[in-house]
Amino acid sequence: MVQHRFLLVTYPAQGYINPSLQYAKRLINTTGAHVTFVTSLSAHHHIGNDSIPDGLTYAPFSDGYDDGFKPGDNIDHYMSELRYHGAQAITDLVVASANEGHPYTCLVYSLLLPWSAGMAHELHLPRVLLWIQPATVFDIYYYYFNKPKPSLLHVGYQLTGCLQLASGETFLPSIIRKNI
Repeated sequence: MVQHRFLLVTYPAQGYINPSLQYAKRLINTTGAHVTFVTSLSAHHHIGNDSIPDGLTYAPFSDGYDDGFKPGDNIDHYMSELRYHGAQAITDLVVASANEGHPYTCLVYSLLLPWSAGMAHELHLPRVLLWIQPATVFDIYYYYFNKPKPSLLHVGYQLTGCLQLASGETFLPSIIRKNI
């Protein structure tokens, strides 16, 4: 039987690390897979090493912001550096693993890292988005980008399986509030 090996790439910020780690542990516990957890050094420094399960390894990389992103830092430069160094780290890991005879079978990536899916495609590796936000947010995005919609600001809105949302913009994700 093939042991699946997952490369799990997560955005280096609070709110992304723990859900991604929980998913990694669930993959290991339910499938016996091996998971390599990839994020920046600055985020890796905040991960506790109390109970690392068998099958989980860390592969932190330097994104040029090893002390973390600070207020006043240029976000565009940060995202560019994260993409550049992250893509190199993914490539190095996938190639080294294949050369050792233990290739990765899937790349899982979190929000804000769509470039990692592109890297997986270039490396002929299946890829999957790990959605770590509430399902209601996913539903809001889906309806916003794919369905004709009433003005979300002026009328209450009924999402499938949810209570009716009150009118007003406070319940909407910021990317949608900016564009309405």
